[in-house]
Amino acid sequence: MQHHQPPPDQALADHPRTYSDPELRAYAEEHAEDILDSVVHYMPLILPAMAALLIFMLAFIAVVMA
Repeated sequence: MQHHQPPPDQALADHPRTYSDPELRAYAEEHAEDILDSVVHYMPLILPAMAALLIFMLAFIAVVMA
């Protein structure tokens, strides 16, 4: 079976600014923020906290099962 649609990266490359809703286009151009960029600033706090929680949970499981 052959696909008639281009791969997603090519489809987006061909029409990167095509929006059916003008309000969506205005939002995407002006107010949209990259989600990854908004999370990266919290990583130095979140990663050690999650690691400590994971170690605590693993120790708790080891104590309960022993």
